[in-house]
Amino acid sequence: MKIMNKRRLSYIFVAALMAILVGVACGGGDDGQSAGKQGGTLRVAIAADNNTLDPAMTLSGADREFTMTTYDNLVLRQHDLSLKPMLATSWEPSADLTSYTFKLREGVKFHHGKKFNADDVVFTFKRLLDEATGSPARSALSSIKDVVKIDDLTVRFDTKSPDAFLADTLSLYQGRILPSDIDPSRFATEEFGTGPFIMEEYIPGERAVFNRNPDYWEDGRPYLDKVIFYYMPEPETRLEALKTGSIDVIHELPAVAVDVLSANPGTTYSEAASSAYLNLALDIAQEPFTDKRVRQAFQSALDREAVQKAALFGRGIIGNDTTIPPTDPHYDSSQPIPAYDIEKSKKLLAEAGYPDGIDITLHTSTVTGGMVEMAVAFKESAAPAGIRVEINRAPEDAYWSKVWMTEAFTTVGWNGRNPDQALSIVYLSDADWNETNFKNPEFDALVIKARGETDVAARKKIYAETQSILIDDASRLIPVFRPIFIGLSDKVRGVDAHPNNWLIVSQGWLDE
Repeated sequence: MKIMNKRRLSYIFVAALMAILVGVACGGGDDGQSAGKQGGTLRVAIAADNNTLDPAMTLSGADREFTMTTYDNLVLRQHDLSLKPMLATSWEPSADLTSYTFKLREGVKFHHGKKFNADDVVFTFKRLLDEATGSPARSALSSIKDVVKIDDLTVRFDTKSPDAFLADTLSLYQGRILPSDIDPSRFATEEFGTGPFIMEEYIPGERAVFNRNPDYWEDGRPYLDKVIFYYMPEPETRLEALKTGSIDVIHELPAVAVDVLSANPGTTYSEAASSAYLNLALDIAQEPFTDKRVRQAFQSALDREAVQKAALFGRGIIGNDTTIPPTDPHYDSSQPIPAYDIEKSKKLLAEAGYPDGIDITLHTSTVTGGMVEMAVAFKESAAPAGIRVEINRAPEDAYWSKVWMTEAFTTVGWNGRNPDQALSIVYLSDADWNETNFKNPEFDALVIKARGETDVAARKKIYAETQSILIDDASRLIPVFRPIFIGLSDKVRGVDAHPNNWLIVSQGWLDE
């Protein structure tokens, strides 16, 4: 019998999350896992090799999973979108949401022996906010004015303006807590976490081995003795390894492989609805996308339903060129999704000086499931408008570091985030991951205004304005929101697809 864990993100679910975010007292939620079986080694296949062990500089999926395995956040968003206390045991916002006071967990030690305290929290977030660090998290955390130590087990975050999302935003994967007694230059190549596993061995381009932390603060966890991540750069290789029993988990799994695993004895999959999405990034600082008419021509030549069928096999939700999905209460359904309109696309191209059409290279990779299929679907749907697309498929291990945010036209896969973080991390004028060089002071001000609005209806009106700006700008075309899939051996328990595309192995065990 197949075990299929399929969670659905609904209006009620997200509304419940918003209530947690703006509540007067937040203690977080339980992860809902029952007691597991101790022992065993979990083998995980990942698509891209590790770039850094420094949580602040996380870029690839491997970076994210390695640091989640070895470090802890203050709080962590769970599979049901609740917030679980981690190194913070509780948090209390001020009445005007301009400060949050966090009580810290007592008795926690870093793997090198240092006792965890408030100094580590202050050090971690001041380093993230320091422009010299160059962390992409700086834009997502830009509301923070100061981080203040109250005592050894209490810290206060002061914000520049009201921030209803702060506690949830601290779940971001660059927010792993670092020790304050280590030279920061060592973080890139050494591991100093408080997390459930300790790094034993890392061979670049091959594998990373993690052993159970016997002194972990969470009683009974982790269940596993060891976790090994294997670098497998081709999706076909990963799929075959799972089918033959050489590995136990594929993170993440492309939609095309879901039915294959369902039909294969001994394998299954887990699915989570998500605000994760696929997009086409058009860099407005590079020709031909400096002209908005060209960008809007590409927008009109995008057949979103064709992308949904090709990239997600009909799963997921059609997008409206904004990071807020239709399942979120902040989404403005009154604004029409840009239509697939070939004649409009031709007209816009002609007005922009391309009466005979345009040649363009679209860069893509299999590093995120569905990106290549989206590229092919766009090529086919745009051809009748005279948009002649050449697809350049880059290797998985080079895509994020050498292609993305370098080439003018790329495919991208983004993980799910709360509305404020999702907008901040890619659209704010000073965002390090502003992949299209979008800069709009009016938009920046709206994001900050929405961040401090506690009423969902009022916040929705502000986000409606941001949605209108983004649709018109057409620098990031978001045709679909994608479910998250992971492939599993039938013997794996407690390892589920996460709406944020995180792999939380500390909750898993093997039923052998």
